[in-house]
Amino acid sequence: MSIVSVDSIEAAIKKIDGLSDDALDKLIETFAAKQDDLLGHVMQAGVEYENEDLNAFSIYYFTIIVEAFLIEKLSLKTIDQDDIEAFQEPFLLALDEINKEEDYTALHELINQPNLISFMVNEIDSEDEDGESLEEETKTQLFIVMSSMIGLLNSAIQK
Repeated sequence: MSIVSVDSIEAAIKKIDGLSDDALDKLIETFAAKQDDLLGHVMQAGVEYENEDLNAFSIYYFTIIVEAFLIEKLSLKTIDQDDIEAFQEPFLLALDEINKEEDYTALHELINQPNLISFMVNEIDSEDEDGESLEEETKTQLFIVMSSMIGLLNSAIQK
């Protein structure tokens, strides 16, 4: 079982937050070239939810999370549309368990990256440097999108 460590997440945040805008854009392009279908899946959520803020946050966290996997030295296969489609049914069932029973067990078992999920929950619930919090709708949408992405990346780990 390959779990992304808290240290790798912190190192990824430090790296991403320390990049210039140009360097960050170049890194995003590099990640997008390797995981084009995954990034398309993540960005589609902003369109479907009609939430432009979601896309901005999604790109930022996409970059941190992919970087954390790389810092952890986890080799990832390229995620394609078939992988995304195969993941959707169990993911939606896990979300149903949360909605019906407030039971996160199925989601945690499916995603199998407790440190990354904890990181995202903390990020979503915290205030930014200006004391602003995300709107509840954006919090929920961001949690769903990032949980899906983390689960897909976890399933792409090459042993």
